[in-house]
Amino acid sequence: MSKIVPSESFGGTVKASRTPMYLGMVLFIVSEVFLFGSLFLVYYYLRTESPVWPPAGIHLDIVLAGINTFILLFSSVVMWKSVRYIRAGNEKGLTGGLSLVIFLGAAFLGITIFEWIHEDFRPWTSAYGSIFYTMTGFHALHVLGGILMLAALLGRNVRHRFSSTRYLAIEVGALYWHFVDLIWILVFTTIFIIR
Repeated sequence: MSKIVPSESFGGTVKASRTPMYLGMVLFIVSEVFLFGSLFLVYYYLRTESPVWPPAGIHLDIVLAGINTFILLFSSVVMWKSVRYIRAGNEKGLTGGLSLVIFLGAAFLGITIFEWIHEDFRPWTSAYGSIFYTMTGFHALHVLGGILMLAALLGRNVRHRFSSTRYLAIEVGALYWHFVDLIWILVFTTIFIIR
């Protein structure tokens, strides 16, 4: 049974999953599933058609990628806790949680850029390089988008726009952030574990 929350778009009380804002995010995520799904299909197609995959001489830093995975998983826990804070009317808890998630997202991006700079291959080096940078690059753009969205929500919270009865936008932002984290787990598993 869906939780009843006040809609930020309409007066009155409606199911969160039936608000235009929530449904809009769900549809956006569905479109992103198709985008990333096609990238995974390309990756696995190239992998099955290549005699050697990844090409000789490519060594990925699984330790840094593992740290990045931990960072995003931890950020998802913090985001989940942030939603619980605002449901309880704790604006300070939400402020701290969103700030930490934004920091963790920025740390993820910093490590990702560091990895890109220090890889011994580039997008134009091979098909592997092309799909590696495309997958990790699209994911990084989604993390950046999530950081910007959460920063906007943080700004609204600082102006006391959220409360225990008005938090739908936080739930929608959390839905997106969890999606970004889930996609990273799939990217990490595909590129760094399965290879």
